This record gives sequence, C-alpha cells and structure tokens, in this order.
Amino acid sequence: MVGDSTVAAGGERRPGRFLSALVLRRWALRRWALWRLPRRGQVWYLVGIDALAVAAVVLAALRFPPGAAMLTPFALLAAGMLVSAELARPVERHREETLLGPGVDTPWIFAGVLVLRPGLAVALVVLSALHQWFRVRRKPVHRQVFGAAATALAGLVAGAFLTATGVRPLGEVLGTRTVLLLTLAGLVFLAVNAALVTGADGPRRPREAAAGYAFDAAMTAFGLPLAWAAAAAPLLVPVLAGATVVLHRGGLGGGRRDHVTLDPGTGVLTAASWRGAAEARLDRPGGAGPAVLLLDLDHFRLLNDRYGARIGDAVLRAVAGTLRDEVRAADLVGRSGGEEFAVLLPGTGAFDAMAIAERIRLRIASTLVALKASGDGPQFVGVTVSIGVAGCSPGLLDEALLAAEQALLRAKAAGRNRTVCAEPDVSSS
Repeated sequence: MVGDSTVAAGGERRPGRFLSALVLRRWALRRWALWRLPRRGQVWYLVGIDALAVAAVVLAALRFPPGAAMLTPFALLAAGMLVSAELARPVERHREETLLGPGVDTPWIFAGVLVLRPGLAVALVVLSALHQWFRVRRKPVHRQVFGAAATALAGLVAGAFLTATGVRPLGEVLGTRTVLLLTLAGLVFLAVNAALVTGADGPRRPREAAAGYAFDAAMTAFGLPLAWAAAAAPLLVPVLAGATVVLHRGGLGGGRRDHVTLDPGTGVLTAASWRGAAEARLDRPGGAGPAVLLLDLDHFRLLNDRYGARIGDAVLRAVAGTLRDEVRAADLVGRSGGEEFAVLLPGTGAFDAMAIAERIRLRIASTLVALKASGDGPQFVGVTVSIGVAGCSPGLLDEALLAAEQALLRAKAAGRNRTVCAEPDVSSS
C-alpha cells in the first residue's frame, strides 16, 4: 500500500521508518512558511535579525554572566509575568497587534532589562514567547521567533545604553538624572523594537497605530516600578502585578465591548475581534474544516484620491454590506485593514468556498455608490475586488491567513478582479 515502508528482502513493514519519514517531511526546511513569503528580501531580513539576536545574546551573556544574587529577582519577575499573562489571557487573545509583541508581558521584560544581566533578561523574553505560543495564540513560527528576537535585541540595546551611562537605578532614591536616563532607556527599547518590526512589515498608518503606540509606551513605563519593587521591595510585586492585570483587562476588555468590537466605518468586526471570534470558532470540536477569504479592493487608493474620503468611506460601507448579505449568519466578516476584509466560512470546503468567493466578487463588481450630480463625469462609482481563498485547520489560523494572502497576491499579479485559491490549480476570473 502507499505509505507503507518495507525492506527489500522480505517485504516486512517498518512502521518506525514510516513515522520517522513523516516527521522529517513535516519539518523539512522547504515546507516552512518562512520560505513561502512573497518577498525574498523579507525572508532574509527575518533570518538575519534572528541570527543577529542569537549572536548578540551569546556575546552579552559571556561578557556579563549572571550572578547568584540575580536568581531571586529573576524568579520573582518570571513568576509574576506568567501569572499575570495567564490572568490576562482572555484579553490578550483578542488584542490588536502592536509593535511590541509581548503585550502584557512588556513591563516584566523591561523590568528584567533594568535589574538583570542580559542572559536572564532574554530568558524572560523566551518564557513570554513560549507562553504566547502555547496559551495565547499561535502565529507562524517565523513570526513568533522574529518577535522574540526583536524584543531581545531591543532589550540588549536598552541595557547597553544604561551600562554606557553608568545608571544604578535601583535600591536607592531616584534622582532627576536617573529618572531621565531610565525614561530614555524605555524610549530606546521602544524605538529599536519599532524599527526592527517596521523593517519587516513596513510602516503603519499613524492614525491606525496611535493606540498601539500608547499601549506599548504605557506597558514599558509600568516596568519602572516593577523593576524597583523586584530589587528593593519584593512584597510589592504581587500588588503591581494585580494592578497590571486589572488595568489591562479593564482598559482593553471593557472598552472593546463599547466601540472596538465593530468597526465604526463599516459595521463589521474589527481585525482583533474577528481574530478572537475565528479562533474561538476553530476551537469547537467536530464539523468540516472552515475556509478563509481575504479580500482587497482593487485600486481603492486611486478611487479615494479622485473622489475623496467621503465617497471612499461610502464604497467601504457598500462592500461591507454586500459581504454581510452574501454570507450566512454563522460566517464571520471582519475588516482586516484599510481596504481589506476577511471572512471565515465554517464547515466549508475549498470548492464551496471558491463558489462563495466568486459570488461575492461578482456582486461587489455590480455594487455602485452614487456621486453628487454634475454636468459631466460619472454619476456612480464602483469597485472590484481580488480574493484569496484557503482552507483552515484547528489551531492553524495564521497559516491559513498566510496561504490566503499569498493567493490574494497571485490574484493581484494576474490582473485583479479575480478569485484565486491557495491550491495553485484552482482559480477563476
């Protein structure tokens, strides 16, 4: 039978060799999602940052080996980070992505930068990444590793800044100079991480990223009292940890119920709310695997520049309304970017998902938005859409989104206004 492993002499089955072959095939380098990224420069950038982080951590750990006296504050920070991260997990799973990947772990990591030697500080970064992978949400491996590498490099640079300035911030009264230098160290930590992430993903729109910047800055600032408490007043660490969780859950959780769940411009789910709902849907046992659609409006920026933001917003609302009309009540529709939408179709195979995507594409192409009456020019404006389709398995939402994004890029490259499936032999236009 196909898949059985046999020896030539006697035809005896060797299940051990069969299982080993499966493992090797699964983890073969050529199957990693990293190599399927559309831009080769991005691939080597991610690999280069990962390699630089490993080299920098090894050199820093050898140059500044941790002492036994630092094990107690390390254990205190590690325990506090993991407990607070677990308590904040329901909110973290639905939080919008920001430049600093650790999220609620950020104050603990920055506190480690201030009070620990580099090796132990980076160990907090690794613990945070592992907790996110196993307990919060799984990104593609290359993104998870890159996020940890960027945070580790940012911490090392901030620590080098403190060493170069001779700051001894803890266990004593903080002077004005010390406070200023600690603030600058926090800014260095934020700036280096932001620069590394921007190098991989490109710049974000300031208006859309402002809330994320504020969140990262607030989490980093909270690392200052945590660092002081870990070194000088350990009994305050649980108090500060509880305050972190309460503020985090209250600010992001409570506010989300009022105005973040639905995108105010289109009435569909925000990116974070869509992801949280999609992950919750994928966690349900049984049923056929869902499909994911990624939609991007063709030449939307040209339309926006020509007719203005008011007409552009009206087009987005019309597209969102079309999406809601064309899918079932159980399907999830969200806005994943400026002119991008995402749809989760539970219990839908690739063939049916392609049919649904085609129906959506044709319906959007026939959707028109009225312009002001004028003596010349069109009285209505419309837009077309390119769609990427991919199947999805439980726990592999990010892999499905990556596959759908690659299919979407192929649809764009093939001329736009078409639907492409992640399977290379299934496409329609």
